Amino acid sequence: MPSVGAGTANTEFEVLTGMSMRFFGPGEYPYKTYAKTRTLESAASALKGLGYGAEALHNNGGNFYSRAQVFNNMGFDHYTSKEFMNILQTTPKGWATDDILVPNIMESMDTTEGQDFVFTVSVEGHGEYPTEKVLEDPEIVVSGVEDEGERNAWEYYVNLVHAMDEFAGDLVRAVEERNEPTVLVFYGDHLPTMNLEAKDLKSRYLYNTNYVIWDNIGLEKKDGNVAAYQVMADVFERLDIHAGTVFNYHQQRRHTKNYLADLELLQYDIMYGDQYVYAEEGSPMKEGHMYMGVKDAVISQVTEQYNKTYSIYGENFTKQSKVFINGEKQKTTFLNNTRLDLKESKLSDGDTIMVAQVGSSNTTFRTTKTYKYNAGTLTEMPPEKDAPENGRQAFVVEKEEKEK
Repeated sequence: MPSVGAGTANTEFEVLTGMSMRFFGPGEYPYKTYAKTRTLESAASALKGLGYGAEALHNNGGNFYSRAQVFNNMGFDHYTSKEFMNILQTTPKGWATDDILVPNIMESMDTTEGQDFVFTVSVEGHGEYPTEKVLEDPEIVVSGVEDEGERNAWEYYVNLVHAMDEFAGDLVRAVEERNEPTVLVFYGDHLPTMNLEAKDLKSRYLYNTNYVIWDNIGLEKKDGNVAAYQVMADVFERLDIHAGTVFNYHQQRRHTKNYLADLELLQYDIMYGDQYVYAEEGSPMKEGHMYMGVKDAVISQVTEQYNKTYSIYGENFTKQSKVFINGEKQKTTFLNNTRLDLKESKLSDGDTIMVAQVGSSNTTFRTTKTYKYNAGTLTEMPPEKDAPENGRQAFVVEKEEKEK
């Protein structure tokens, strides 16, 4: 792995692109620099070229590490972030638990009738790990650590790992029930922030984590060490997939002289050079066409309550659903996935109303249809001329800001 204690996005970058972080500047996050603003080949674009759907999921905010922009630039079809998930359970530190991912992964796979590449980032195990006693009745009790604060931190961490193990088992069972040819790759992005030193580890190497490959197609079991930037090329090789410029490079050159030196040249040519590697056929990634979420929220009814408050009824609401009246965001109370309440707003005849899935920095990711309100009756309004496609609002705004 390229980092320890933090840097999830850099491990993601290596896995998805096949590029190595060793050829970037110290402390650089490509998600915040190059990949945020320019298109880039990835496992998603490579597999889309073979007819796969490409889905991304994360049970944290869509803007975190600029993932919405990055996944769009990498060629994904949809990105389901926490703004689209009905998250009911969180860790004591407030991170969404990973059990919410299983039904959302299944839903993403159902967006196409064919094969899918689904890239999922979990957040349940995210640090920091409290030194005070947090778990009243932990399933796993840690002993043998003299310092109480350190023991509490490890106990909290290992119970998170236990919960993530259960998520992995639930995902395998859900995939088995679909009875579709499937390969699952689980990997750890980095070791935790626990003041670890090399001498504390059996491997003596702080940058090693475990990965597991599960399949139902009879692949031969193989153990071995592999860098994060090599893992997709390895999986592709085992599936007889030869797609993607950098992945093909790994497959053909991994055991040859000047492998790393030439990888550095290839990365430079693709990102900062003249792209000689694309001279004959052109770059396979021209422009992103990703949508946020895979389904719309829906407004079915607006009811005025006895205390002069309003309830909005519908479908697919989440805690990140916000009501807009005449284009202005309202203070919105989330009751459940079918009801939102307005306790401080006033609706008058002729007002327009809609619900948006809103991320950090007030980014609108996706909206319901807009309705005109009149004495409790809703009339659907025609979309504005030149309005962006629903689910692509954030990317149109981003593009317009670049062009100013």
